[in-house]
Amino acid sequence: MNLSKISTFGLVMLLATSCTFAAVTIPQNEVLLKGDDPRLDQKVTYSAECMRIADVLAQLSESTGVVMAAGLDKDDWMVYDRKINVHVTDMKLGDLMREIASILRFHWSRGGEEGKWTYRLWQDKEQRLEEESLRNSAEDALSRKLREKRENAIADMANLGSLTQSDAAKLKTTDPWRYILATEPLGRDVADFINSFPEARNAFVQGIEASFSVSSLPPQLREAVGRIAASYDLLAKSIGASDDRSELLSRFDKLQVTINRKVVGAGNDIYSRSLLGRITIGDGQESLEIPLFDPSSPMARALGTAIISLKSGVPKTEVGKQLEADLKSAANATLSYNQPERDITSDPALQVKIKLFDTPTTAPLHTVLKAIAEKTKLDVISDCFIASPTNFPAGEKTLGEQLELVRTIYGSNWEKTGKVLRFRDIEWFRKRAWEVPQVWIDYWIARGKQNDGLTLQDLTQIARLRDEQIDHTIMFEPKLVRMGAGDAARNRHILRFYGSLNDDARSALSAGHLRAADLNDEQWALLQKALASKGAAYATLSRDQLIISLTQSGSDIIEHSFTCYPGQGEEPIVFKLVTGLTYKTKDEIVFPENRK
Repeated sequence: MNLSKISTFGLVMLLATSCTFAAVTIPQNEVLLKGDDPRLDQKVTYSAECMRIADVLAQLSESTGVVMAAGLDKDDWMVYDRKINVHVTDMKLGDLMREIASILRFHWSRGGEEGKWTYRLWQDKEQRLEEESLRNSAEDALSRKLREKRENAIADMANLGSLTQSDAAKLKTTDPWRYILATEPLGRDVADFINSFPEARNAFVQGIEASFSVSSLPPQLREAVGRIAASYDLLAKSIGASDDRSELLSRFDKLQVTINRKVVGAGNDIYSRSLLGRITIGDGQESLEIPLFDPSSPMARALGTAIISLKSGVPKTEVGKQLEADLKSAANATLSYNQPERDITSDPALQVKIKLFDTPTTAPLHTVLKAIAEKTKLDVISDCFIASPTNFPAGEKTLGEQLELVRTIYGSNWEKTGKVLRFRDIEWFRKRAWEVPQVWIDYWIARGKQNDGLTLQDLTQIARLRDEQIDHTIMFEPKLVRMGAGDAARNRHILRFYGSLNDDARSALSAGHLRAADLNDEQWALLQKALASKGAAYATLSRDQLIISLTQSGSDIIEHSFTCYPGQGEEPIVFKLVTGLTYKTKDEIVFPENRK
């Protein structure tokens, strides 16, 4: 190998990837405290916006001559794919390395020849267990809180329906949403249905999705579903809705009831935060969506006030303006920084007034942090997770107030020591489980570019990811979404079914005669979920007659249709996906059988 032809960067990276760190390895961050490597005293000025730590260390290695790498090996993507924001000026390299390890909760080790040590950033077993423990504890606490809220909501609806007319009237101004539940049949009908149907109650309380064919329910529960649909339709018409639901209700035996139907792209807005669950009654073409709000939430109060106004004859335009103002006020209340939880007065630096933006700006966290670094001349370091840009207010405020806005808007907690500002996502341990290996994302993007869109094979691979990975990572990758990843998200259940089939079953599927009766238990469960996602749970009642086919049409743009035929005289259920051409990239990626 002719070393003279290799750039400094190439040589540094060759060393970083080939070092074994075996002979003289000193573990953990003690290596940065020994003070025997003068190279770590050199000062660096460096900026990176939401960049993979592997790329950050590669750039720092090139500029400093100190070889640094992330992860124990090429499969340790949970380390080397971590993203970070860095904006530092004249900071010692050793100090920067310590800050990076602290923010990401990783360790540094070094190895190699004395005086020419190479450094590796990694996560040990204790740190992995801590991350998992934090995730489980947070999820348990959140689940307990939500279960309690849902239990209370059911009890509220049942009790409110039994109030006398005079007692209910007292709620009209003090608690408008509970007034609606007390005076409209809908609240009582929903409570009766959930309390009479243990499977539905369990799904609602646990916050899980469950679907039931109306025709499979006992007569009492079928009547309850009919009452819910009728009372919801009555309430909607009483406030001016003009939708005609008669055709939908005429297909009553073909409808399904879904508790907590999953909605792709549901966010963290005031509506989503106020929602405890939903009941959906319908089929694949039309449905009634009945939201079940936390009665104490600002959203419920605003909607209750709006419904009362509409039923009182107040013009829709006037009610719309008032509802918009009420929701804006509720949203601002959750972001209030007038009574901060943090001490922002003791440090004079936190009282200095700065203006980050001249006008309200929709921006991701890393843009706001860059503005803070530029305006304050402080060193800023933070972790970074993919998320939608969020509205950040304009105007001059103290630095402390700006930092509190960052905490409340982006959920990124902050700390300041001297001239260093550190930010760490409050839910970093949960969001870590949403991540997807960058090599997979790059692979799908390369496939999409070559094939003018993602192929059926690509969509099937994406659908194998966990729901949180699809919803919080894949759907926030603009390139993948433009290439058709949304089809994988919307059709994940039928794609998971397709992915579970062997070659013989796929041949039968393409030939149009794959029988549901020939599926194994896992495949049948996946197909049931897919049919429920299309509002066709009734089709699972005729498994012996159910036939599934896969057809495709087109050349440059290919439309794939998964069609399920429930039986003679029944309308087929169709899942459609659009893909690009079908070629192969130069280097195919092997995906593991188990989901990581």
